[in-house]
Amino acid sequence: MGKVKKMNTTDAIILGIIQGIFEWLPVSSEGMTSLYLIAKNHTLQEAIPISIWLHTGTLLAAALYFRKDIISILKNIPAYINQRKLNTDIDKTTTFLIISTAATAIVGFPILMYSLNKLNFSGTEATALIGILLILTGLLQKKTHKKNITEKKITIADSIIVGVLQGFSAMPGLSRSGLTTSGLLLRRYDAKKALKLSFLMSIPAVFAAEIGLGLMNKITIDTNSLIAITTSFAVGYLTIGALIRFAQKIRFWKFCILLGILSLIPYILTL
Repeated sequence: MGKVKKMNTTDAIILGIIQGIFEWLPVSSEGMTSLYLIAKNHTLQEAIPISIWLHTGTLLAAALYFRKDIISILKNIPAYINQRKLNTDIDKTTTFLIISTAATAIVGFPILMYSLNKLNFSGTEATALIGILLILTGLLQKKTHKKNITEKKITIADSIIVGVLQGFSAMPGLSRSGLTTSGLLLRRYDAKKALKLSFLMSIPAVFAAEIGLGLMNKITIDTNSLIAITTSFAVGYLTIGALIRFAQKIRFWKFCILLGILSLIPYILTL
């Protein structure tokens, strides 16, 4: 497998902006950046590593935004390791992150490898695939839109289910935040807690994906790739708070389905 194609400066900035905004919404940021790259004559196979690389910036933004939670978890690790009964909220969140990350790896790694090796097509076929997955994401969000239950305790079953859902988001067009928050809402979490857990669990998962891409020599680190993640970090950190609140109020399932349909039209017209 060769290295990913290089970006020019304009594309790097635009992609960083797209990633920095859409990562916090239940709309696939990977799908959005992949659609842009396909329009710029990349294949889907080439677009996926770039899209994942852009998550580095929003990973850092999420880590900074949730720094108090992360610091609390890290400080609690020695006690967590030595305890027999893990009953505090921090303990349960730590267990959730460990199990969900493992479940994500088990499901997401083969999907990612398949995507990197087999999705070597572009144009209307690539946009049609992303369109179908966006429609599926929208339908799932529609099902969970009105759920808003409070004071749900984290369980191991929740960790596994949501980790598996996050693994499926390795496919561009399946929204990571959309799938995980929908899964947590279906498990009867309130919207605020669901969003918080969704973004916390993204941090170790994205970090592991970036390491994997680096080991596979799929990341080209140059000036423009650094501009891209710097832009995604800056835009992401500036928008995360407002967009998380916005995402709790807006029916993004309609946007997902509409964008999915629009993505299918060019392919349908070629039949």
